[in-house]
Amino acid sequence: MKEQTERNLTWFDKQAIGFDKSRFGLMTIFLTAQSCFGSIAAMFALQAGHPILLGVCVAVTMSSNAAFLAQSPAKWCLGLFYTSIITNFLILILTI
Repeated sequence: MKEQTERNLTWFDKQAIGFDKSRFGLMTIFLTAQSCFGSIAAMFALQAGHPILLGVCVAVTMSSNAAFLAQSPAKWCLGLFYTSIITNFLILILTI
């Protein structure tokens, strides 16, 4: 029965289970990585003179940071983390 329910899990659900097992270690790594990546994207948006992209970058990065620090549910933390990484990557591509 347990094997059958594990097969029905989506990729995101498996990520959330793994995140819950070592929450504080992964939270520290994810928080540091996405903050650094967000600051790089913010620097490029600022240099390119796009204040709206800069605001989006800051808002998405800080919402992900807030979810980690508030110890939100694993799915929220991972969802905001992936959203932050993808958004900052797109901002970086747009401003290079």
